[in-house]
Amino acid sequence: MSLSLALVGVAQRTIWAPPPAHVLNLEYDAENHFAVIDQKTLSTYPGNPTVTVFGDEKTFISSARESDIRAWIADSSFTSIQTKASGTPELEPISNFGIDQSISPRGSDLWRDEANGKQKAELAVTNEQEAAVLIATDGRSPAPGKVTVSWPIAYDLTPSNINLIIAAVLLAAALIINLLSVSEERRRRRPQRRVPKAPQGPKTRNRKSRLDIPRRGRRVARKVSVATSGVLVLGLLSGCAPAATPVEPTPTPTSGVIADPPVLIESQIQKIVSNVAMWAKKADGATDKAMLESRFEGAAQQMRTTYYYLMSKSSKNEALPPIEERITWSLPAASNIWPRTLMVVTDAEDNKLPQMLVMSQSSPRTQYKVSYVISLVPGAALPPVAAADAGAIPVASDSAYLKVVPRQLPPTYGDVIDKGALSEHFGLFNLENDKYYADVSALEQAQVQKLTKAKIKFKHFLGSSKVLSLSTASGGALVAVYMKDDYTIKPIKAGSGVTVSGNEKILLGTAGSVKGVRSTYGNMMVFYVPPLSADEKTTLLGVTQGLLAVKGL
Repeated sequence: MSLSLALVGVAQRTIWAPPPAHVLNLEYDAENHFAVIDQKTLSTYPGNPTVTVFGDEKTFISSARESDIRAWIADSSFTSIQTKASGTPELEPISNFGIDQSISPRGSDLWRDEANGKQKAELAVTNEQEAAVLIATDGRSPAPGKVTVSWPIAYDLTPSNINLIIAAVLLAAALIINLLSVSEERRRRRPQRRVPKAPQGPKTRNRKSRLDIPRRGRRVARKVSVATSGVLVLGLLSGCAPAATPVEPTPTPTSGVIADPPVLIESQIQKIVSNVAMWAKKADGATDKAMLESRFEGAAQQMRTTYYYLMSKSSKNEALPPIEERITWSLPAASNIWPRTLMVVTDAEDNKLPQMLVMSQSSPRTQYKVSYVISLVPGAALPPVAAADAGAIPVASDSAYLKVVPRQLPPTYGDVIDKGALSEHFGLFNLENDKYYADVSALEQAQVQKLTKAKIKFKHFLGSSKVLSLSTASGGALVAVYMKDDYTIKPIKAGSGVTVSGNEKILLGTAGSVKGVRSTYGNMMVFYVPPLSADEKTTLLGVTQGLLAVKGL
């Protein structure tokens, strides 16, 4: 028995075991620069496939959402690698004609994973969320013409392990029993000494009980027969019991609307933020605005570039806070179109205020660029939002379903700063713990009182049309917006002038102007704007302010 089970267990691991993987091979004359293995082909067999390509030169493989790969290819010629419609699964190439474009696919933010190699590249693909594969060389030469896709077969060795364990237990038990038998046999063969028995008293004879039940006879047979028939009757009755009524499945209503998937997964977000942090560190260290161009745009680029100039002119200007890559919160847009938005919060380990990075991708072939770098205010509580693996719906900059139209936030909030409780918009904002509002409003009032020989005028306006907003769980929105402030000072009397100092003097190029001065500040801000139906108020969650320009009138 032990030997039989052992043989079965070994056979289950060898001759009866399936092959290690399902493998599909394709070798063809590649002419197009790109080849695509679609999601359906990657799902030919269960499990996560491994794609291997062989070529004469450089080889490249990337995985991404299939719709993203097709958007990146756009109208370029490519080869679709897919399984034949019938019969045994086999790979076949289908050429899709388009425009021959030379563009390298390496390093795109759309890719979840990528692999590069010389003459060979291999990539394990996580087959989920509409995964597909792009194959290329360098974007200028034809794609590799030899492709292998393999799916590992998950083979459960539990039955084999059980058979081998039972065989081992039976073998051990047999050995123990044999050892005991040999020991007992040896003991019996030893010479035995006869010891005289001790004297015994007279034996007492037991009387036979009258109540003994006869071991044989008709009465016993009758009792056995009755018991057996009772068991049979119970068995028959149980066999005649009605079968359980099958439970009818209850249909579950499903939504007819299919939500768009998130534009990025967690690993992509981390890769993007790490790359942004790297380029920001290089640019900040060299105060080189050219290094910002690959990852910064708009307000973030303008404010950082201006500060580089101020740093180069005065050692009193400290280095900018670094962009951290440790992500504590992320919210990608849920969308199938461009432009796309990503919001992340990064946190430093030295108790500095967390930063919110707001990024956008203008087209499939461009990288995500930082539009806003915003320091969250102390105690800022972000509103509940969708999970990162679900994504948030983008909100239009002119949406009328919010308490404040996103693009109208700068002039509306600016009016509250200038007029306080006298502003018609005062009741729209939660100002109870808004330190920025309190500080700027107090500064403006102090300047008005201080300037006895000049007039000062304040203006707050939208600094960039790129207002980036994502929806919250309540139907509101997180809105990143660029507000510019103009402070214009004009002397009242002829012959008097306006003097400036510090960074304003550096940007103006002189100590003042007899006609007056206009100073422009930039404010990268993020607000929580509730929906129209909510009882909440619009709340400032973060702001980063910087001097942009000073001009004489």
